[in-house]
Amino acid sequence: MRFFKGVIVRLVTMLVDLVLLWLLPFAYLAAAYLALDIPARWLARRDAYGRWGLLMFAAAVAVELLGIARARRDAPPIAPVRPKFAKVMLGLSWVAAVLFTIGDLAS
Repeated sequence: MRFFKGVIVRLVTMLVDLVLLWLLPFAYLAAAYLALDIPARWLARRDAYGRWGLLMFAAAVAVELLGIARARRDAPPIAPVRPKFAKVMLGLSWVAAVLFTIGDLAS
């Protein structure tokens, strides 16, 4: 019985790590975009995702603060890359978010 419990715990842990490995970079990119785009939409008096806008903004800021806090602590990235590369990619996600927000407001 202990063997099966250990196998299940390891399998669940491995699946969680795999999901984080695949989704966290996209979550950082989406969070950077939404953290800039939603306030820009509010300032431009455009629709900011309806009633979900404030919740999406709060979630995006929380994800970005988590990423920045991990970068400041030099926490090892979840992906098998060097911490410096992960920090550069986090910064590039902000650059991409600025460009996407400018493009969104220009249209």
